Amino acid sequence: MKKSRLLAVVTSSAALSLGLAAGPALAADRAPAVRHGGILHVVMPWNNIPDNFNPLNPGTNGATAGGTGSALYEPLMYDNVVTGKFTPMLATNYAWTNGGTKLTVGIRQGVRWSDGKPFSARDVAFTFNYLKKYPALDLNGDWKTPLTSVRATNDSTVVFTYSKADSVVLPFIMGQLIVPQHLWAKLTDPTTFTNLHPVGTGPFVLKSWSPTQVAYGKNPNYWMQGRPYVNGLTMTAVKSNQTAQLLMMNGEAAYTYDAITDPVHTYVAAHPAWNKFWWPVTGLNVLYMNTQSGPFSDLTLRKAIAMTINEDVVAQRAYYGAIPSSSGVGQTGVVPGQQAQWVPKSVASMAPTNDPAGALKLLESNGYKLEGGSLAGPNGQALPTFKILVGSGWTDFISIAQTIGQQLQAIGIHSTIDQEPWSTYYGSAQNGQYDLLVCWSNGNNATPYYEYYYLLSSAESAKPGAAVNTNYGRFSNNYIDGLLSSYAATTKFAQQKAAMVAIEKTMLTQVPAIPLTGRPNFFDYSTRYFTGWPSASNPYNAGEAPDAFNGGAEQIYLNVHLK
Repeated sequence: MKKSRLLAVVTSSAALSLGLAAGPALAADRAPAVRHGGILHVVMPWNNIPDNFNPLNPGTNGATAGGTGSALYEPLMYDNVVTGKFTPMLATNYAWTNGGTKLTVGIRQGVRWSDGKPFSARDVAFTFNYLKKYPALDLNGDWKTPLTSVRATNDSTVVFTYSKADSVVLPFIMGQLIVPQHLWAKLTDPTTFTNLHPVGTGPFVLKSWSPTQVAYGKNPNYWMQGRPYVNGLTMTAVKSNQTAQLLMMNGEAAYTYDAITDPVHTYVAAHPAWNKFWWPVTGLNVLYMNTQSGPFSDLTLRKAIAMTINEDVVAQRAYYGAIPSSSGVGQTGVVPGQQAQWVPKSVASMAPTNDPAGALKLLESNGYKLEGGSLAGPNGQALPTFKILVGSGWTDFISIAQTIGQQLQAIGIHSTIDQEPWSTYYGSAQNGQYDLLVCWSNGNNATPYYEYYYLLSSAESAKPGAAVNTNYGRFSNNYIDGLLSSYAATTKFAQQKAAMVAIEKTMLTQVPAIPLTGRPNFFDYSTRYFTGWPSASNPYNAGEAPDAFNGGAEQIYLNVHLK
């Protein structure tokens, strides 16, 4: 069971490699020959690229340039959610002792920052204590856990001390990007720092930036001998998925994260020899409703919307059968690969069916009325036309919003589609500046706990007017918070499952959000000029986006090479 990677190590008392890949980024080492050189071109539908390379930058302060967390800065380890294993990066091993309250992490030696200064465990301890000093930077919520101290006992060891056992923290500790103490200790306000001259430990250094393209060159001080194989990396921003796909098909780019419409027929079929895609499902696409205030604070309305949406149709129109819907048992929010283990039949039988007529009866029995094709609330006033927020040019989300809008007309709810570029879309999601929001879930990991924590935890929400972290629907419930805490406090599977089952029932009865489809990593690539890509048969990463902050894209940059 994948859960053992996180839970078994809690009671270990020795330095472990349990759950670790054999070594960092080994995929291409198995190739009979590697050709060095070439520039790897990446394209993404970002509209523009912010002039910001702050790896600790909070989302409320704007996005960072693509590559910040995958080309320039590195985590301690890469957590591969497909294989359930860690790949050592800046850390080489870890061990839990003292009943799961002490985590000792071995730090890689011989690493240098891109400015030539030596890297050590002191930088790691500094980074975590920096997050404590500036809570706005603590996006993983490391200091919201029972973590009490982080200290470097020498240049190669960092010790994390907890006031009580917390079985779920390991991916967040290992996934944290590390910054150089000798530079960041001098900053007066790291929350607004744009880091225009970034110094990292990653395989590349910044060469140039423009609003439409950022270029990276090989880091001459990189610690992994012989890597990267390519001489450089470019990331180009375009305005839509279609433009990104065109550049891929023309051979002008080799890697994108793009929900290509009907990928088998519109992308692969154009050049079957080299156009490839691998979309491993790791999360959810979700319809969020602001449950904190306004009409969607009413459970009746949320239930009626859930009953009206046909997720099977949504998935088919958006992904042409390439991605499963979240109909039926998927409404629990548990991803397909985890349902057999975590969702009992008693909960599966509670799953709703598509029933617009029943939704309208539910509304009318609670004071709503359908008048002239429009739904009026219990106060007698017609509900406004709701805006469904999606990312500008994101064809899958646009299709999802169109389909939902058409379906909701059956109960008198009208909507329009509000497209915003990434630079404002994410901020609008976090600040609750939307009526309905099509967005992703955030807890992609080995058990449902992580999905639920980021989707429902009060710690990830905020008061009205303040920005949330990941609980975009702002649903807060002390009962759920207690269940999440009870899960984290134990390593016993039966107790953890009981907590998850209780949350599954709450998802079905309280409808804090509506799961729509599975959300894969939309990994599209071309073998026309480069090889060494991950795949279902060689999942050395989980198909992450080029700008992923967890070390996943970096694995590609370290493995891909000329044919």
